[in-house]
Parts: sequence; C-alpha cells; structure tokens
Amino acid sequence: MIQKKITLILVSFLALFLELCLIRWFPAHIFSIAFFANIILIASFLGLGLGLLLTHNKHDLFKYFSFILAGSVFLALFIQYIQVELPADAQTWIWSYYQGNKLSDISFLKVSITQLISFVFVLIVMIFIPIGQKIGKLMSEFVPLHGYSMNIFGSLLGVIGFGILAVFFAPAYIWFLVVGAIVIFVTYKKKGFIINSLLMLMIVVVIGFTENNILWSPYYAIQLQETADKGCAIYINQLFHQKAVNFEQEPYLYKKYMLAYSWFQPKRVLIIGSGTGNDVWIAREAGVEDIDAVEIDPVILKLGYLKHPQRPYDSDRVRVFVDDARSFMHRASDKYDMIVYGTLDSHATLSITSSIRLDNYVYTKEALREASHLLTSKGVVVLLFSVPNEWIKEKLLGTVEAVFGSENSRYVLMDSYLFNLIIVAGPGVKEALSLNPNLSEILQPLPARLSTVIPVDDWPYLYLKNRGIPRLYLNTLLLLICFSVFSIFMFSPVRGGKIYPLFFLLGCGFLLLETKSVTTFSLLFGSTWLINAVVFSSILAIALIANWFIMVTQWKNPGWFICGLILSLFFVYLFPLTNLLKLGFFLKVLAAGVLVALPIFFASLIFATLFKQTKDVGIALGSNLLGAVIGGFLEYTSMIWGLKALYVVALCCYLIATFYLIRNKNSVVC
Repeated sequence: MIQKKITLILVSFLALFLELCLIRWFPAHIFSIAFFANIILIASFLGLGLGLLLTHNKHDLFKYFSFILAGSVFLALFIQYIQVELPADAQTWIWSYYQGNKLSDISFLKVSITQLISFVFVLIVMIFIPIGQKIGKLMSEFVPLHGYSMNIFGSLLGVIGFGILAVFFAPAYIWFLVVGAIVIFVTYKKKGFIINSLLMLMIVVVIGFTENNILWSPYYAIQLQETADKGCAIYINQLFHQKAVNFEQEPYLYKKYMLAYSWFQPKRVLIIGSGTGNDVWIAREAGVEDIDAVEIDPVILKLGYLKHPQRPYDSDRVRVFVDDARSFMHRASDKYDMIVYGTLDSHATLSITSSIRLDNYVYTKEALREASHLLTSKGVVVLLFSVPNEWIKEKLLGTVEAVFGSENSRYVLMDSYLFNLIIVAGPGVKEALSLNPNLSEILQPLPARLSTVIPVDDWPYLYLKNRGIPRLYLNTLLLLICFSVFSIFMFSPVRGGKIYPLFFLLGCGFLLLETKSVTTFSLLFGSTWLINAVVFSSILAIALIANWFIMVTQWKNPGWFICGLILSLFFVYLFPLTNLLKLGFFLKVLAAGVLVALPIFFASLIFATLFKQTKDVGIALGSNLLGAVIGGFLEYTSMIWGLKALYVVALCCYLIATFYLIRNKNSVVC
C-alpha cells in the first residue's frame, strides 16, 4: 500500500510538473503559442479528464506514454521550421515578424495559426490521457477523499518542484530529466521498461543538444545573436524582442533615444522595463543623477550586465530592481522628474490560466494614474512603443489623455527601428512647450477624437481592437470546443457522454475562480512568475486543508458551504480592489489573501464533501477536469465583459450545480 501511495503522489507530481514544462517548452519552439498558453492548460485538463474516464478500461495506457511524449517532442522540433500565416482580420495583435518558411525544401508547406494551435492542442491531449488513466487507477485503490488528497499533494509538489528549477534558471533538458526519472520509477520491472527508459533518455539528449544556445528565464526561452555593429540582439520564443545597442556604432539611435532629454533635463529618472539597458545608458549620458531601473526578467537583466557594449548598469548612479513594473509603482514612494516606459511589449501571457498578456497591467488607465502620482510638480512620463497599427496607437494616446489630459500630452511618430512612437505627458509638458516654441513643431497634440476603448484594470486588453472575443480567438475556440465535445463523447465509459454533471459544473466554476485569483494577485503584487507560483501553490494547499476538514469532521451536507460560497462571491465582486492598494505590504497580503481565499475555500469544501461520497472516483474527477476545460474556454468571455464578470460566470455555474444537487439528491455522486 505504501508503494501505491508513493506512486500516486509521483504520478500526480508528474501531471502538474509536465503541464508546467510543456506550457514553457512548446512556445519556445512553436511560433506564437506563447500568446495562447492557457490553451495548453485546457488541453492538459482535457487529456487528464479523458484518461480518468478510462480508469476502468483494462488496457494500461501509461505504457505508451513515453512513445507519445517522444513523438510530440520530435514533431514540435520539426514544426518550428514551418511557415505560419496570420489572418489579416484577426482583430487582435500577435507580435510576429517571421512569416517566411525556414526550410527551403518544403517552402510549399504553410499552416494557419488556428491550424497550428489545434494541432498542438491535440498533441497535449494525447500526452495527458495516459497520465489521467494512471491517476484514476491508482486513486481507485483508496477511499475517495484520501486518494484525492494524495493527488493534490503530488500536484502541490509539482508546482514547488518546477518553481525551484525556475529559481536556478534550469534548462529544459533538466525538466524532462525529472519527467524521465518518474516514468522510470513507475514502469520499473514492468513490460516495456527498457524501451520506455531509452525513449526518455533520447528525449533528454535531443532537447539538450538542440537547445545548447538557449537560455531559460522564468518567462522565456532566450537566444542571443551578435550583430555586425558589435551590439547584441535578444530573441525570445523565436521572436526578436530587443537589442543591446552599441551607441558608438549607431549614432542615429543615440539621437533617437536621447530625443526626450533634449526637451527635458531630469535629475531623477525611473525606467520601467529597462531590459538590457539602452534607456539606462542614455539617462547616464544625459547627466541624470539618480536612475532607478526596473526589469521583470532576471536573465535579460543579466545579459545587460554582461553583453551590452556600454555596460549601462555599471554605475553608482543606477539602482536596479528585479520586479514587475506595476508592483514597483505600488510600493514606490520617491518622486521622479521623468518616468520612462521602455518598449514593454511582452510576448507571453500573464499566467497559464489567463489570456491576459504579461505587460497588459502596465498600460491601463489606473497604471498610468499611479505613475502620475510618482511625478514631481514638473515631471513627465515618456512612453516608448513600437506601434504596429493605428488602433494600438490610439489606445495608448487615449489612455494617456484620460489620465493627463490633452493639454499635458504630446506625441511624435518616427521610423520603425526599435520603436516608432514617443508619448510625453505630465505637468512638465506645458512648461517645456512655453520655453521652447519650436517644440510644438516636433511634438504633435493628441487627435481631437480618439474613438477607442482604453484599457482599464478590469479590461486590460491593450492588444484587442474592441471589446469582444476577436475573430482569431473565436474561430480557434469554436474548433477546439468541437474537438473537446467529440472527445468526451468518444472516450466516455458509455458512448453518449457518461459524466457526472454536478462535478462537471464544479470544475467549470473552480477554474474561473482560480483564473480570477491569479489576475487579482497579479494586479496587487505584480505579474512575476513567483507570484503565480505562490498563488497556485496556495490554491492547492487550500484544497488540502478543505479535504482534511471534511475527513476530520465527517461533514456530509454541503448546504452551508454553498451559502458561504455564494455570499463570498457577492462580496469579492462588489469589493473595490483599489482600496487594497493603499494598504501597507503585509496588510495588503493579509487582506488580499482572505479576499481571494474565501471563495476558493468554500468551493473546495463543497467538492470535498461530495467527492467523499462518490462511488467512481475516475468518472467524478474526470468530469471535474472536463468541466475545467469549459471553464478555461469561458475565461475568454472576460474579453467582452471584463475580469470581474468571471465571478458572475462562476456563480452561475455553482447556482446551476446547486439546483442540480437539490433535484438529484440520491444520484449525484453515483
């Protein structure tokens, strides 16, 4: 029995750990998947759920796991060379400058991004089906809640384990080495052990060999390319991200970066998104006395120290902070003459559960208002951006106007090399214009009418043209939903979809609560990988506590917990999050923790109470994960109504579940 407990914990560890691995690894090799990281999460839930539905199937699918994983890895390494086409009417912006085929021998082969995402979705589902079945078979050996607690404990260890590797910037082959070690342990002395071991070893060797020029940060796969002018280009997830400029060799760029300092003479400057240090070096050259540089990615920052030709960070005048921009501004108390927004155009999502991008909370109305509070009486914000189209430019200008007013805001459009838009705004603009009449010829006033939806904290979608699910996402989601429904129908123990509706609804609601929890903490404490890891670990820990409570008290009726959940959802929906921003750090942690944890805790108690009574853990937990798949798709409705609306959608799921529970008291947990 001890052996089975250890195996269940390890396979549960494998499920969560591999999920995090693939969410990081696939975007490094397959074009633009980083913008759809939650699709990989949804696919893993679907695979695990389908596998759990096959718990009672006599065939052990886990013996094929190594074959499926190896095939998927090799396919991904091949697909990265295929041309990907983006639709012209996507209604959203995907950073991309690489549409040419990398293999001249197969130049005829092209795929659309929808086809590519669908293909990756199917691969991920296939990878996780054997793991889901293995978990179901192992859990069926235990009392439901006991087995589920071990499953959660293993998942918690998976999050912590991957977090530890992220701390040390471990390369991807180390991740897969951990996966291989677990597979070898689980299949030891079983049929196919040798071939499974060899396949896992082959995966590790191939990944190690093909990625010998990749640096892994907690956010991206980073590659360097030395340029002819002795600068250094930084590529993340195969896309150009930034360049450590050798200003001695590129005098034009020196003048371009220095332009704002020819209008203003700040003594104290804050640089948001300092990257490899171009803006830091320019500030030093302009004679700025105190420079605070904030960069979220520690590996990119280190490259700035080591690879930038001018060594911008090597100065006593520069203080460096590895932090999320919004988080830093929450806590900052100093005043600045100038706040420079470097080109913070991220190429990844904020978290694995969300479609929000990493930089979205930096460009909201509330974020710019926070920046305005950090300015001196004559201070200015200087926003640099590489705008790819007119409507993103209008969003940025509209957001600036909403905070600073049109009389205190100006902009200039330039060529597209590294950035093409400079916006200056703040109380210092008027004085600069009055002292330099010629400046009016360079800096343009904002357009009279900016008919655009500006990003706010509840709808932080800078890269969406309008409120609504853009055509690219909608077409992709419809295709994936059809595939998911068909898969559930085909894999159910009885054709036609034998799932438990109650657990399905609970899974749907819980995923929405989890997503909203992550976005809330990202807003309050920053969008760093560490914050995300802490939130996911805390959610799993809360579920463990709920299980323990139900096992100790032998509670059978979830009625009070349902009331607590409904009341807590109303409370968190109505509570103004901006009130928490005024609190000190520890009070904010406590208040936010209680605010976010209450619905999660009640939802976990409801699930534990019902799961304890189930007679088929495979179908119950499988139904729950399949519900989470639909919850993942429903997360995209935040593009229409905003993030707070996710609480409303979650509430609807739980109300329907409550109605179903009342109507089917004797059959819901069969």
